[in-house]
Amino acid sequence: MTTLLCVHGWGFGAAFWDDLLERLPDLTAERIDLGFYGAPRLPVVGRPLVVAHSMGLAWALAHIPRPWAGVLAINAFARFTRAQHFIEGVPPRMIERMHSRFQTDPAAVTAEFLGRCGVERPDLSAMATEPLGRTLAWLGKCDERSSLRMLACPRLALAGLNDPIVPPAMSTASFPADELILAEGGGHLLPLTHPDWVAANLRRLLARLP
Repeated sequence: MTTLLCVHGWGFGAAFWDDLLERLPDLTAERIDLGFYGAPRLPVVGRPLVVAHSMGLAWALAHIPRPWAGVLAINAFARFTRAQHFIEGVPPRMIERMHSRFQTDPAAVTAEFLGRCGVERPDLSAMATEPLGRTLAWLGKCDERSSLRMLACPRLALAGLNDPIVPPAMSTASFPADELILAEGGGHLLPLTHPDWVAANLRRLLARLP
């Protein structure tokens, strides 16, 4: 049986997947925890179906060995900052400023980002500054576009038309049109705001696996 390997994005933790996995009780799932709010957890799964949110896709492409059974990318990207042939990315100086501010007031920067995502009253009481800062710096320079193109497995990307972090233009520049589904009214937290829709699309992807 294929095991889901869920990878959260920047500013979140493994509990991000609770709502989605509650709708998939018949599936086996493991969760990567990057240690932003406690001890990291990096389970090793052979030939997983990677389910990645936001920065989690780029992180998975950089750190999770292949082969993968498939990948479901949600509000995700392989590169975040603007570059040649990727003008839809955010200006690099935006991440540089965010990282600079993080050095002096990490809680304010993290809370502001989570608020932009749509999280009301984020709980930062267990925030681990070092891994958040290190991963934020990595986000500003990561580029896993070639790794994404080379993936030899079924792929599906879900994105929101109202995503303030990964706008539709970035999504359409990141994934082929036949792999991308845009959610009307969806923001940056589709596993939380549209868990039934995400679960249904995940099952459709599972049905395509050899």
